[in-house]
Amino acid sequence: MAFGILEDNELAHVPGTAQIEDKLSDGLDIPDAAAANLKHAKGKNSHIILVPQPSDDPNDPLNWSILRRDILFLIHSFGYVINVGVCGPILAAGTLVEADDLGVTITDIALLSGYQLLVIACCGPIVSALSRIFGKRPQFVAASIFGLIGTIVCCTANTYNTLLAGRIIQGFGNVAYESIVISVIGDLYCLHERGLRLAVFNFCFGGINCFTSVISGPIVTNLGWRWLFYIDVIFVALQCFLMCFCSTETTYIRDAKYELDVAGDEIFDDMEKIAAEHLEGDSKPAAETAPTTTADAEKAVQNGLESPIPAKKTYLQSIMPYHGRVSNENPIRLIVRPFAVFLNPGMTWIILAMSIPIAWIVNINYCMSQLYGAPPYNMTAERLGFMSAGPLIGGFLASLFFFVVNNPMTLWVSRKNGGVYEPEFKLPVGVILGTICLTIGCFGFGTAYRNRESAIVAAVMYGFLCAGSTTMAITASNYMIDAYREFSVEVIIATMSLKNFIFYGFSYFFNNWVANSGPDIVFDVLGAIAIFTSLILSIPLYIYGKRIRSWWHRAKLLEKLKLA
Repeated sequence: MAFGILEDNELAHVPGTAQIEDKLSDGLDIPDAAAANLKHAKGKNSHIILVPQPSDDPNDPLNWSILRRDILFLIHSFGYVINVGVCGPILAAGTLVEADDLGVTITDIALLSGYQLLVIACCGPIVSALSRIFGKRPQFVAASIFGLIGTIVCCTANTYNTLLAGRIIQGFGNVAYESIVISVIGDLYCLHERGLRLAVFNFCFGGINCFTSVISGPIVTNLGWRWLFYIDVIFVALQCFLMCFCSTETTYIRDAKYELDVAGDEIFDDMEKIAAEHLEGDSKPAAETAPTTTADAEKAVQNGLESPIPAKKTYLQSIMPYHGRVSNENPIRLIVRPFAVFLNPGMTWIILAMSIPIAWIVNINYCMSQLYGAPPYNMTAERLGFMSAGPLIGGFLASLFFFVVNNPMTLWVSRKNGGVYEPEFKLPVGVILGTICLTIGCFGFGTAYRNRESAIVAAVMYGFLCAGSTTMAITASNYMIDAYREFSVEVIIATMSLKNFIFYGFSYFFNNWVANSGPDIVFDVLGAIAIFTSLILSIPLYIYGKRIRSWWHRAKLLEKLKLA
C-alpha cells in the first residue's frame, strides 16, 4: 500500500502506474538491465525514464525539440483562448446594454450563449470520432475557419437573429478546441513534462474566461457592444493563420511496446526482449539515424531492412491539413464511445470534477448583470467587467501554484515510493485546495449579495470560485492524462457535453431562479453540489483508484460492447 492507495492483486503492472526513475526498479517488476536500456531524459533529469518511450521515427512528436513542442502547445492554447475563452463570455458584461439595444430580454441574451453551447455539446462526439479516424489537425483547421466566419457574421449583425446565427457558427468553431485540445498535451509530452503545461492550459481554461469580461466591459461602455466583435475578429484571423501555417498534426500511432504508461502485463512480462528489440544499442538520437529523404528510406527497404525508419517530413508536408487516416474504426462506435466511459468510476469522477465547477462560473456570468447592474448597485458594463478581475487573479494564483509544485511534487512522492509513480498521488493536494476555494466562493458569493456587501467582496468570492474551479480542472486533467491517457479524448468529450448541456439548460431558467429564490439560496445549493462531486467522491477514488484501473484493463468493457 503506497500512501493509502490499495495495491492490486490481479496485475503485476497496472496501466497508469509508471516507473519514472531508474534508481529503484522493483516497484514495476522491470528488470534492471531492461530499465537501463530504456530511453531517459537529458541533463539534470537523466535519471528519469521517458514515459511513454519515443520511437525511432523522427516524425514522432516525442522526438521533436522541446521548443518545437512548446510552440505547438502555445498555438493550440491560443486557439482555445480565442475560440472558447473569449468567444463564450464575450457578451456577459454587457448583457443589459445588449438586451436594451436589441429589444429582447436578459434570458434571450443568455440564450445567445446557450444555443452556441448546445451546438458544441451535440457536435463534440462527432469531432471526437473524426479526430480518431483522420487525426486532430483537420478538426482544428476547420474549427479555426468556422470561428473566423462566425465572428465576421457577428460583426455585421444588426438584428438579434443575425447575431444568433453568428454565435451558432462560432459554436462550430469552438467544438474542436473545447473537446480535443487538451489531449494534445498527451501527444506532445512525456509524463514528467506534462504538469507545467497542464497548469498553463488550465489557466486558459478558467482564468482567461474571466479576463474576457475585464476587457469587454469597458469596450461595451465606451464603444458599444459591436466593437467586441470588430476587435475580436483580428485575433481570430491571426489564430486561424497560425493554425494553418505554423502548426502540424500531433496524433502519432506508436507501437504498443513504447506505451509504458498504458501497457499491462502483456508488455512488461517480456521487458528485456522489448528493450533489446527497439532500445538496445540506440546510441544516437532518432534524428541522426533517420533517413533524410524519401530516396534514403526506399534504399533502406531495398537493402532488406524489415522496419526502415521513415523520412522526416518537410515543412510543406507537415502543415498539410490532412495526413491520411490514422484509424479504420467504425465512426458510429466512436461517437457512442465517449458516453461509455461513464462505466468507469474513475473517469466519471474526472468528468464531474472538470464540468461542475466551471459550470458554476458560467452561472455567475449569467446573473452578474442581473444582480449588480440593477439597484442598489446600478453598475455599468465597465464596472461589471472589472469585477471579473477577482476570478482572473484567483485562476492565475491557482495555476501558478501548480506550475511551481506539480512536477517537483510528482518526482518527490514517486521517489518516496521507490521510483514508482501512481496517478492518484496528485489527487489529495488538488482536491483539498480546490474544495476549500469552491466552498468559500459558492457560499460567500450568495451571502455577500444577501448582506449587501461591497461589490469588491463579491469579486473576491468570485475569485475563490475561479481558483477552486481551476484547481479542480488541473487536478482532474492531470489524473486523466496520467491514468487514462488513451481515453483522454473520450473523457474530454463527455466532460464538454455534460458541461455544455448544463449551460444550455441553465440558460432557460437560471436568471428566474436567482430572481425568485435569491442568490444566497441558489449558490448554497451549487456549493453543496460542488463539495459532493469534488471532495466526497474523490475519497474512494484515491483509495481504490489503482484497483479500478486494473479492473478496467482486465474487464475490457468497451471491447465487449464492440466500441473498441
